[in-house]
Amino acid sequence: MIKPAPRRVFHFLTAVFFFTLLGAPTAQGVVRVEPSKFIFTLQPGARITDAIKVTNTQDTEVEFTAVVYDWTLDPEGRLVTFSAGERPDTLDGLIKFNPRRFKLAPGESQYVRFTLTAPKSGSWLERRGIIFFEESRPSPETVGSAMVFQVGTTVYLSFTETVYSCRLLGVKVEPTPQGQPTTLLGLVNDGQGHIRYQVAYEITGEDGTPYAAWTSGEQLILPDSQCLLTLPIEAELAAGNYQLSLKLSFAGTTETLSSVVPFTIP
Repeated sequence: MIKPAPRRVFHFLTAVFFFTLLGAPTAQGVVRVEPSKFIFTLQPGARITDAIKVTNTQDTEVEFTAVVYDWTLDPEGRLVTFSAGERPDTLDGLIKFNPRRFKLAPGESQYVRFTLTAPKSGSWLERRGIIFFEESRPSPETVGSAMVFQVGTTVYLSFTETVYSCRLLGVKVEPTPQGQPTTLLGLVNDGQGHIRYQVAYEITGEDGTPYAAWTSGEQLILPDSQCLLTLPIEAELAAGNYQLSLKLSFAGTTETLSSVVPFTIP
């Protein structure tokens, strides 16, 4: 289970423009950031450099500062951020920027290069962070306070020694007050790195007649956490016996997990 921790507290008004953790093509607000996600795997002691394109979408010159934050998800799947270095999966000390602070005229873009260096030894827990490009401006509503606008990109750094492990805890088809069933799926990530996956299922009758099929978008489960998914069954099923055939597929691998669950509509 994800262990909730104290939320980062701002001592000023904060407006956050955030993108989906699953990876939108761009993140937009006061600035456009491309791409929205980086995933790296390095050998111990290895180093890699990449770049983020930052574009000022405002009609005035803006000064931006690149800041990396630790993050996790709470049990409801909401983002929780921390100052860099507060979590064991931090990128603090492993990442450097060039430039870190810069000004952009309206419509102007800047490539911000960043370098990641893998540790030579120690824990091989995947490291992750959000690189926010922050712009601070006086608040028009509160004297002496400021609004911080954040748009950023997510960085995952794993290692050749990082262990990945995902288990299906169970699948259950349950009735609802409306009469039609819903599917509950339990999943646990007891490895050292995040896992991206898709869920697909097919519902057939006793004679093999197909009645429904569904495929999710890409999902995310972090290390040392478990989740309970509720999968929709939108088909109108008459009384009878059915079978739900479910398959999980995982990004970057050919491995799958499958389950077959018989159920009855009374």
